[in-house]
Amino acid sequence: MSSISLNKFGENVPVTSIVAISQAAVGFGVGLLLADKLGRTARQRTALALIGAGAATILPFVAGIISNASPESSRSMQRRLASIRRDTGLSNGEEAY
Repeated sequence: MSSISLNKFGENVPVTSIVAISQAAVGFGVGLLLADKLGRTARQRTALALIGAGAATILPFVAGIISNASPESSRSMQRRLASIRRDTGLSNGEEAY
């Protein structure tokens, strides 16, 4: 089993699935808070656990976005280099010496 590093997280896992999972968990947790199927204590504990799971699912993704947004990140440097190459007329495969 391979591990996913935090700075490569957004590149390895589709963004839409993470957002969908977290929204579903939060929505289900809110639904349980409003439902009368379970006892009050069990409903509240289950809802809080699901809301926490939804928040925990999205936190690594948000941290990856924040770390990639800094000017010193490798993704930011790649974008800057690609922009410079476009402005000079070089393609990504060419090297200028």
